[in-house]
Amino acid sequence: MILESIVVIGLAILLDLTFGDPKNRYHPTAWIGNLIGIITTRMKNENYILEKFGGILIVLIPVCISVIVLSSLNFSIDLINVESLSILISIISGIVLFKMTIAIKG
Repeated sequence: MILESIVVIGLAILLDLTFGDPKNRYHPTAWIGNLIGIITTRMKNENYILEKFGGILIVLIPVCISVIVLSSLNFSIDLINVESLSILISIISGIVLFKMTIAIKG
């Protein structure tokens, strides 16, 4: 388990240093930013309580979407019965997901 984590971190950093982040609309961070922008414009209100509720939704909606996507990915990886294939897919998806969270070159 610790070796798997070291491989994921090392290769994600190497991947980020090699390619960086794409500067286009196809990056998941850009998707979340666009979603937050849409929610923010729709949640502005004169009523303080409604605007506070909208602020809570601005946080909860992207977080819930991220949790659902990552939980689905984790569940689908757990369905694979071949242990070595499951570990390989887990490492590859971990590298991609961790690479999206860092921006050394971006």
